[in-house]
Amino acid sequence: GGAAVELDLARSHSRGSGAGGDEFRVASSLTCPPRGQIYSLNDARFDDWPLGLQRYISDVRSGAGQTGKHYSARYVCSLVADFHRTMHYGGWCGNPRPHLRLVYEANPLSFVAAACGGAGSDGARAILSKRPEALHERTCFFVGSTEDVTELQSYGDVQQGAAEYTV
Repeated sequence: GGAAVELDLARSHSRGSGAGGDEFRVASSLTCPPRGQIYSLNDARFDDWPLGLQRYISDVRSGAGQTGKHYSARYVCSLVADFHRTMHYGGWCGNPRPHLRLVYEANPLSFVAAACGGAGSDGARAILSKRPEALHERTCFFVGSTEDVTELQSYGDVQQGAAEYTV
């Protein structure tokens, strides 16, 4: 009995037991498909996005993207949940605004994605190729299937500047 927990680690194969003697298994075969049909970001901000991102989303929604398939949005608003689903089913998740911290959010998730066959990008270049200029530096972030992330980047103008919204 008890709750099920899945622990996905990059390039690790092991079994063990946790506190209290509960056994756990580390999934050793997690791979991110090269393509998916899901994108995950806050669609409520569509009108604020740069034109390249708007064009990309409109194209993949309508089936006019490179695959010819209709993509759908799945947005939980939790990067961990969106990332986990993306690694299993493909597609991508992210934020066009420079919201995530490069050093301890975007880099670690990009590392895991790369180990699973995926990719992380700031919309213009690979996250793992960026050299941090400050500990808390923020970046735009798109992570998931390599072919989907590459297609997104090909639209150019997918990064949004920092924005303040009035409520």
